[in-house]
Amino acid sequence: MTNIQNEVTNFIEQDVSIRRGLTRGIINTRALAKYIHKNLMLSSSIDAVISAIRRYETKEEPKEYIKKRYKLIAGAKVSSRTRMASVLFRKEMDVRNSLIKLYNKIDFSKGEVLRILEVSQFVKIVIDEANLKKVEELFTKKDIVEIEKKIGEISIIYSEDVKETPGVFAALTSELALNDISIIDGVICGSEHIFIINEDDQMKALQALHGISKWGEKN
Repeated sequence: MTNIQNEVTNFIEQDVSIRRGLTRGIINTRALAKYIHKNLMLSSSIDAVISAIRRYETKEEPKEYIKKRYKLIAGAKVSSRTRMASVLFRKEMDVRNSLIKLYNKIDFSKGEVLRILEVSQFVKIVIDEANLKKVEELFTKKDIVEIEKKIGEISIIYSEDVKETPGVFAALTSELALNDISIIDGVICGSEHIFIINEDDQMKALQALHGISKWGEKN
C-alpha cells in the first residue's frame, strides 16, 4: 500500500490542475482514480487508488489570503521583452572577471538588459540577442556551455511588497503550467517577478496572466 500511496502522491504533485481541483473539492475521486490507474498502469485495484487519493492531504487556504494574492496580481504592472538570449557558463574565475567587463559594456540607459543567475556550478546570463557579439568577444568557447536564442521575458512589478503575501509566485507559475507554458528561469527580486520563457510562448503567457488579473479584479 505504501508504494501505491507514493506513486499516487507523486502523480498528483506533478499535475497542477489535479491539485487545484482536489483543493477546491471539484474532482470526482473515482474518475481520478481510474485516470491515475490507467496512466501509471498499476496492478492494484481501483479501490486501492481511491484510498490513496483520499489520504492525499490538501490544505484549503483561508479565502482572504486567496483574495489578497490575486488582488496584488491584478494591480501589478506587466511588461514583456522579446529577442533575448541566455548563455550558460561554467562557474570559474575567468568567467567572473569577464562578467564584470560585460556588465560595463551594457548600456542600461538605453534599456539594454543583463540578468545574472547563479547556482552552485554554473552562471547564466539573460541578455538582448543584439549583445551576443559582446559575449563572444569577452568569453572563450570553453567558458560557454550553452547559448539559447529566441527567448522572451515577462516582468511583473507589484505596487506593494509581496513578501508578506504567500503564494503569489506559485499562483503565477501554476497558471503558466496550466496553459502548457514552460518556464526556463524565474527570478524573484524585491517586488518584481521575472519569468524567462520561449519567445513562441510569450503571447499565450501574457493572455494567461491577463486572465488571472481579471479574476483578481472581480474578487
